[in-house]
Amino acid sequence: MLRLADAQSIATRALQAATEKQMNVAIVIVNREGRVILAQRMDDASFMNMALAEAKAATAAAAGVQTSLLEDAVNQGKPSLLSVPGSAMIGGGVPIMRADRIVGGIGVSGGSPKDDESIATESLGPQG
Repeated sequence: MLRLADAQSIATRALQAATEKQMNVAIVIVNREGRVILAQRMDDASFMNMALAEAKAATAAAAGVQTSLLEDAVNQGKPSLLSVPGSAMIGGGVPIMRADRIVGGIGVSGGSPKDDESIATESLGPQG
């Protein structure tokens, strides 16, 4: 189970990574069911970034893979993935794992998909 304290630690690391990259992002952490545990939006990040970060986090938690892999699949000719309501097929979502089980997801939005994913991955540290 992903607890609030876990989400706060992950979000703190994500904020640090974004600050180091001089980026203003939204960060959303969800549980296994895609329900929001924590959401933060840095100054100058758009409200649209918050919505996209939530979709990325929920997609990563549900699919169990980084959303960049789904983006690649769509770009390589699998547009049927786009038919999943509320999903985000763009980099920046990463599943959160504990003991080889998916317990949640983190979504970051505000930079390029590659930068967003980098922040999300860095926030999980060696456990992610």
